[in-house]
Amino acid sequence: MLVIYQIGFPKEPYIINGVNNVMRQIPRLLMLLFLIKWFVKIVVSKEKFIFNRKHITDFIIFFSLFLFNILKNYSNEFKSEWFLYILLSVFFIIRFMAVSAEIKNTLLSPSLLFTFSFVLVILGGTATLLIPAATNGNLSFIDSLFTATSAVCVTGLSTIDVPTKFTGLGKNILMVLIQIGGLGLMTFTNFFAILFRGGMSLRNHLILSNIIETDKPNTLFSILIKILFYTFLIEIVGAFFIFIFTFNSYPGTFSEIVFFSSFHAVSAFCNAGFSIAPDGFYNIKLRYNYEVQMVIALLIVFGGIGFPVVIDVYNSLKNTIKSALRTFFFKERFNFQARNLSIHSKIVLTSTLVLLVFGTVFYFFIENQNVLKEHTSLYGKLVQSFFGAVTPRTAGFNTVDMGKLMQGTVLIYILLMWIGAAPSSTGGGIKVTTFALAFSNIIALARGKDRIEIFKREISASSSSRAFAIIFLSLMIIGLAIFFIAIFDPHLPLDSVAFECFSAYGTVGLSLNLTPKLSDGSKLVLIFTMFLGRVGLFTLLFGIFKKVDYHGYKYPKDSVQVL
Repeated sequence: MLVIYQIGFPKEPYIINGVNNVMRQIPRLLMLLFLIKWFVKIVVSKEKFIFNRKHITDFIIFFSLFLFNILKNYSNEFKSEWFLYILLSVFFIIRFMAVSAEIKNTLLSPSLLFTFSFVLVILGGTATLLIPAATNGNLSFIDSLFTATSAVCVTGLSTIDVPTKFTGLGKNILMVLIQIGGLGLMTFTNFFAILFRGGMSLRNHLILSNIIETDKPNTLFSILIKILFYTFLIEIVGAFFIFIFTFNSYPGTFSEIVFFSSFHAVSAFCNAGFSIAPDGFYNIKLRYNYEVQMVIALLIVFGGIGFPVVIDVYNSLKNTIKSALRTFFFKERFNFQARNLSIHSKIVLTSTLVLLVFGTVFYFFIENQNVLKEHTSLYGKLVQSFFGAVTPRTAGFNTVDMGKLMQGTVLIYILLMWIGAAPSSTGGGIKVTTFALAFSNIIALARGKDRIEIFKREISASSSSRAFAIIFLSLMIIGLAIFFIAIFDPHLPLDSVAFECFSAYGTVGLSLNLTPKLSDGSKLVLIFTMFLGRVGLFTLLFGIFKKVDYHGYKYPKDSVQVL
């Protein structure tokens, strides 16, 4: 709190010096507290071990504080205020992660813990965005809450002009919220729990297995490492290419272009859709920069296919390359795997490809003589069409004036926003697997089948039931959102309101230039819509209601007319 107060609030010089003097004593006080805590644990504990794996966090913090107190007497860098702020902030984050890991040992269900983690980050983000130093001028509470929710739920809708309203500090806060929202707070907390405490409880293993959707809890740490490594690797590579393609074309200093590249890499991979460029990618300096648009589009796709698919593809490629190398160098027989990819990965990759091709082709033909007219080259039109097919699938960037789109394109956008990305990804929507199962079920019923078969596998009845429950709940939430906004703002066009609600639920962030015109009541409606679109009403209901044991009985079957 003191760090936030020092950085974010205006005050007199004597107050700044007084608070800094107090903060310089905190490392020494923390060292004393850790020593007392360590001594008490040794005395009280039945096992008289001086070093225990569970105490590694305390040892790391104590040793770091000890080094700081020595080195600050020999180096001006270590004596600086900013180094002290960073040091205390890092320690706070580490302790917060450790405490969060302990909280998950409560009796709350995994679904509710997942939901509450998002609520916690949103409230924290709202508070930090209200810091005076984070904005140019005043920011209302409702706009701060809306922006924080949009960032954490990786949506991209905004009631304010982000590039001009937020200062450098505010934009950094926004980027952190996007990153945490994209990966999930529980991913970070469990990673630090394993790293610093040597492991997790069985309950925490099961919780994270439920969230990441893996049936192998014993491999959780390696999965977390792969998720974090894949995320930061793709974001760093993406930021590098954005920097290369914008350094000589976009105005700004070297450090400004580095931050510009990093922010948009994170925003694109997390499917957030926030941009710090005036007018977004419709900016005249970016509108015709097709290379940057391709990098952004690929980042969106990589973030939207889901971590289980990435891990599945990685394992498949690793086994194939290993077998090929052994065959080439050691003349061993090639070990061919009958099932290289899981049925989930095949559905996600196939559905993603079909939707991208469908969206690109239709966008090209519908908008060829409209918004694509200013792009004279065929390459430019194709890049714009591909970008236009990618971005409504939960990303939210725009390279055209959204208000000038043809009605046919708007309808296609609504469909793509509603479908969204893949499960366990940074995107939203009902998910491509849900849509694929529903569509396959329609085909199966039309052909007289009573089961769904995809890629020579029968899909379980529970998966089909969940798919239709998610579809129904999504349409109910969107319908209620449209209804309430129509009540709060009856003067707004209903088609624009519907587009806004589909965008909010799909955590997309595209708008027909409507968001800034909304009243406070409508903003609250969209806040709840974005939250439910990211967390999922089905997930929330699954955590609230107790499971019913129905395996001990079964009623006689009967039929109900539906046609």
